[in-house]
Amino acid sequence: MNITQPMIHIPQLSAKMDGRMNMRDFLKETVLFSSLNDMILQRICQDVIERHYAQGEIVFHQGDPGHTLYLVKSGQVRIFINGLDGTETSVILLGRPGDIFGELAVIDGLPRSATAIAMEPTILYTMNREAFRDHMRHYPQLALNFMQELSSKVRHNTRQIDTLTSLPVPQRLARKLMELAQDYGRVEPAGVSINTTLTQTQLASLIGATRESTNKALRDFRQRDWIVLKNGRIIILDPAALRAQITA
Repeated sequence: MNITQPMIHIPQLSAKMDGRMNMRDFLKETVLFSSLNDMILQRICQDVIERHYAQGEIVFHQGDPGHTLYLVKSGQVRIFINGLDGTETSVILLGRPGDIFGELAVIDGLPRSATAIAMEPTILYTMNREAFRDHMRHYPQLALNFMQELSSKVRHNTRQIDTLTSLPVPQRLARKLMELAQDYGRVEPAGVSINTTLTQTQLASLIGATRESTNKALRDFRQRDWIVLKNGRIIILDPAALRAQITA
């Protein structure tokens, strides 16, 4: 086992995609606003508002009026559903620059179907429903990009449902850890650190399992030297073993 050079691809952001980047250039780098010229993007920017959220701050509650589209500039947002018994079921974790959420509000304007919370200090770009729909009417490429984003989410959700209904907990956990490493991984000397503040309970809800069964699988992975926990974060030591677990 080679723990110094884990075989996993960690996508690198564009060198321009940092805090010094202006709004127009940032939007140009995202899937949603790609292929739009600078003049169009400048017009769109006039309707975009930058909002800052502290760690643990609610972006919106399940049941709130839905009239805003959100785009992640930096930080992480967890989307979850509150059950009738008060439990939380995590739907997705968003943290890649350009990730969108709240998109259903653009389509139907109905109340929020889930709650969104900032997992760390987070900056979001927002646009209200009316402004975004108006821009889609004027710029067909934006509408096509939006449909591409929606299609990608539907495909992701379909894969998630298949995973939750057909795989045992260890395989679900291995797949989720590899997904999180792909999206939020940071290469360190020991392996790939998953740079997220998820608790074990939240991780369990992401894979549709109990906390107890998730902890049991985590303990097994640690005993096999596939992962290690350090300062509250998971470091993947042997991604090949996790990939093998997924197909076991």
